Amino acid sequence: MKPLRSTTATLPLFPLPAYYLFPGVVAPLHIFETRYRRMVADLMDGPGRFVLTAYNTDAPAGDFGPRTLPIGTMAEILRHDQLDDGRYLMLIAALSRVRLREVDSEHLYRLVDVDVVDDSDPAAVCTPPLRAALLKALTRRTVGDEEAPPEVTTGRLADLLLHALELDPSRKTLAYVETDPLTRARLALAWHEEAPPAAADGAGSADHPVD
Repeated sequence: MKPLRSTTATLPLFPLPAYYLFPGVVAPLHIFETRYRRMVADLMDGPGRFVLTAYNTDAPAGDFGPRTLPIGTMAEILRHDQLDDGRYLMLIAALSRVRLREVDSEHLYRLVDVDVVDDSDPAAVCTPPLRAALLKALTRRTVGDEEAPPEVTTGRLADLLLHALELDPSRKTLAYVETDPLTRARLALAWHEEAPPAAADGAGSADHPVD
């Protein structure tokens, strides 16, 4: 695993059943439960960042509620609309993979300390060929060019490809919690080759109707 940076913040936690938001993705989100409406209202006083992660509905609950994965995604609210009944319709950007440590919360919602996972490209001879293969695979599944700015890391390209693939929950979990970018890249390419797309008709983000 790649080393982690120092703790960046204590952030609200938004756990969802079997929902995997890969870094680099922009997705809609519907907030209707009272405690998470409160969370969004509180976030409006700051940078609008919180953590999304998945939990298994069949697993026993932990001390703080549903037992989540040890890895989550730091997300930022790009746009929000509050409806007349208090619900929120939001557009969020998935910023980075984070490791979670849950802490006590005086709020209606849960809180976690987060460490951002270092996703920078390793100095490995296999990195350029992997980037080229990831870009080629992405162009087959999405609308885009076979080029990417150098600041777009191999790990980020792998996450975008993983988001575009139709994966079963076990594979999604495996890729989501994997913090080594080269391993994620190899997994994404292997699964892409197993089920090549019939046509590049784009891969969108489905709205998530529950919170």
